[in-house]
Amino acid sequence: DDIICVDPVTGKSVREYDMSSLWPANQRGSGENVLNGIALGKDHVLLTGKRWDRMYKVVFPDWPSLLLTATVDENGSGEYEKDDAVTEEVLPGSKNDPPVTDANEPVKEGEEAGNEYAKDDAVTEEVLPVSENDPPVTDANEPVEEEEEAGDEIQNIIVNTFTVLEQVNHDQSSFTQGLSYSDDGTVIFETTGLYRQSKVRRLNPDTFDVELSVDTDDAYFGEGCTFYTDADGKGRLIEITWLEQTGFIYDSKTLEKLEEFKYTTTPENRNQGWGITYDASKQEFIVSDGTQYLYFWDRDTLAEKRKVTVTRFDGREQTQLNELEYMDGLVCCNIWHRDDIICVDPVTGKSVREYDMSSLWPANQRGNGENVLNGIALGKDHVLLTGKRWDRMYKVVFPDWP
Repeated sequence: DDIICVDPVTGKSVREYDMSSLWPANQRGSGENVLNGIALGKDHVLLTGKRWDRMYKVVFPDWPSLLLTATVDENGSGEYEKDDAVTEEVLPGSKNDPPVTDANEPVKEGEEAGNEYAKDDAVTEEVLPVSENDPPVTDANEPVEEEEEAGDEIQNIIVNTFTVLEQVNHDQSSFTQGLSYSDDGTVIFETTGLYRQSKVRRLNPDTFDVELSVDTDDAYFGEGCTFYTDADGKGRLIEITWLEQTGFIYDSKTLEKLEEFKYTTTPENRNQGWGITYDASKQEFIVSDGTQYLYFWDRDTLAEKRKVTVTRFDGREQTQLNELEYMDGLVCCNIWHRDDIICVDPVTGKSVREYDMSSLWPANQRGNGENVLNGIALGKDHVLLTGKRWDRMYKVVFPDWP
């Protein structure tokens, strides 16, 4: 639902608009009924989409008007400059929404102003929700690529069908980075982020109250966590950090820090740490770092065993993989700044389940655009979902989860 306006000389996007509130995707029927039609009228912009039963006449703070002013140099070559008088429209939860930070607080996960490691803006496409039985819309002579053969259990559509069993309270100050149940379901562990605000917590799974909270050292920006049982059969919690290439192992009962360790992920991305989960069957941790890779670490040595590249149904690589949860043999991933959850085959890296969660708690009701969906934990009979600075958590079941 994005419209971007591009400088024809440099190819750089100089205006970007989030139009998701114009006619929400979940009201349009098929996921192929996408926004697709822009026409500039005398005093408006006309917008419509594929198989829409409507068109909209729209005006923006900077439309209709010339988006760029042209100047010609003495050689006659054209240069384009941004019209500094124009102000961009920023819709709630749009990617143009400035991140929330406290004083002197860097923005999480590569989004610092002018940061050469900023998130990959090319990965912004969202597949709109479709029903499980809704086939893709194609033109008469346009072939549809099939990603699965008959009998293959891999889906090739995003599912937006789920049932909310219960909405429960959540500490709205928590910048949630990790969420995990203990193996017996008697404790929920949560790690939160931001420098000088990061915490490690135990939550009561019945009341969702914070039973125990330990502050992380101010030098660290807390990231993902996961519960596991070590070689001696003792319950442990492991946590990674954003930029510090440092992880911690805690006693799961007392949250006493037992061990500190160093790690690397993708050097080109500054060896960041984002999400972590645990596959008990293989005794290995699975780690994300904001790139398209998932890393697999040995439980006992923390040595890297392998990595896979994550791809979506359409074959494109998916970056921005954030909080993780291992369930039913798949690695399920939040995607930063998206309401998608994708579940990945840990051997091939291919996404085999994709879920559009945008109707769970719509982005335009959450306040700031950084209050994103980020937190997946598998309970005994539900999946627990929350987000950064959300005042709520949801117990959810899906047609194929748990």
